[in-house]
Amino acid sequence: DKYTCVFTYASQGGTNEKWQMSLGTSEDHQHFTCTIWRPQGKSYLYFTQFKAEVRGAEIEYGMAYSKAAFERESDVPLKNEEFEVTKTAVSHRPGAFKAELSKLVIVAKASRSEL
Repeated sequence: DKYTCVFTYASQGGTNEKWQMSLGTSEDHQHFTCTIWRPQGKSYLYFTQFKAEVRGAEIEYGMAYSKAAFERESDVPLKNEEFEVTKTAVSHRPGAFKAELSKLVIVAKASRSEL
């Protein structure tokens, strides 16, 4: 099975921020996780939009954070009204998203293969 995780965004500011993306697959290959984050914790980018999409799987859980855990700081989730989760994407809600994003986590289940 082949899974793809795609992160698209538009932002302003922030100099040379390094971000990471990791993909993990469960032992039974039925679930995979896609995590996108800034290892240094809080991002100083001003995001005007973001979208993390998965292909080859359906999203079962998605969460976006304004601040990522770093040293003694914890993850700070976005408010529910700031983003939406569908079966294929986690994305900002225009008008409600407050432009802060430092981490995204998606857990998806493999799409059943058509016979």
